[in-house]
Order: sequence, then C-alpha cells, then structure tokens
Amino acid sequence: FSYKYEAPLDMRMSQSGTTAADLVNELSVDELTKIFRDYGEEKFAYKIANRIVSERQNKKIETTTQLAEIIASCYPAAARRDGNPARKCFQALRIAVNDELGSLESVLDDAFDMLNPDGVLSIITFHSLEDRIVKLRFKDYCTGCTCPSDFPVCVCGKKPRGELRLRKPVTASDEELAVNQRSRSAKLRAIKKK
Repeated sequence: FSYKYEAPLDMRMSQSGTTAADLVNELSVDELTKIFRDYGEEKFAYKIANRIVSERQNKKIETTTQLAEIIASCYPAAARRDGNPARKCFQALRIAVNDELGSLESVLDDAFDMLNPDGVLSIITFHSLEDRIVKLRFKDYCTGCTCPSDFPVCVCGKKPRGELRLRKPVTASDEELAVNQRSRSAKLRAIKKK
C-alpha cells in the first residue's frame, strides 16, 4: 500500500482479484481519470492518467516506486510541497482494487439491521468519501415520510428507523492531534435504532 518503498504494485487486501498493476496497465485514460478524481479527489487526475497510459507503452508499470515517480512528474513544483503527490492516487487505487466504498455501504446496512431497538451504531471514518457515505446513510435511516409536500396525508408509510446520537461528527482534540497526527482525518458518527 505504501508509495515510499519499492514493492509490487498490488494493493489487494486479499490475495485474489484485480491488482493495482492490472488497473494502471489496462484501463483507459478516462477510466483512470475517473478513479483518481472520484476516489482520490485528485485535481491532476487527467494529466496523471494520460502520463500513465503513455509510460506503460514503453514499459509495464509493476512497482510502487515506478508509479509514484510517474505521478510526481505530473505535479508542478509548488504543489509538491503539500505532501507526497502519490498519496491521493494510491488511495484511489486501493479503494478501487478492494471496492472499499461498496463494502462500506453493505456493512452499514447489515450492521444497522442487526441492532436491537435502542442499539447504537458508531462508525469512525478516515476520509471524506467514507464520511459522506456514512452521513447520507444515517440521514436516510432518520428520514420519515418522503411524500410530496402537497399531499394531504402520507401514502408512502415510511417511518424513521433511527435517530442521530451526534448532530456533528466528533473529531480529534488538539491534545490527541499532538500525540497522534494520524487522527487528524478521523470522524466519529453514531446513530440509535428506533
């Protein structure tokens, strides 16, 4: 998973399925751009995807350092000061390879359905894509009637299934950030089942 050390470009959490090397060596510019933009929120997504497709015509991209160098070459010098340029693209590839967002959605539904009434489901997310999914799913669980406002009575029969335990997500305090920098992106959300 690391872009800092020379390793095979794999990124699978299991030993089966498509690897990150498969994606970067087989997908089109548009498909790679979509992965980098949607899952990594990478602003240089098209430029990076275009460079990857160009570079793989000369030599197959098989290692983490090969890919990291290609990504870094697409970044202007000023933008390289904001951390490693490969971070967002590696995150995007990891998410795509492991279908992390699809797995999160199904786990949320399964976990909520398993709760007893008054049971609480708490989720810690570590990046904005995960947090958005959790926030919207919790909002859906808390939403009742979805009939148009001009209907005199409810015909959908939808009732809220839960209530938020936290109106806003809990984030790391300054004290925790001082001893644990990795907690900077963590957000805790909780919902109680009705």
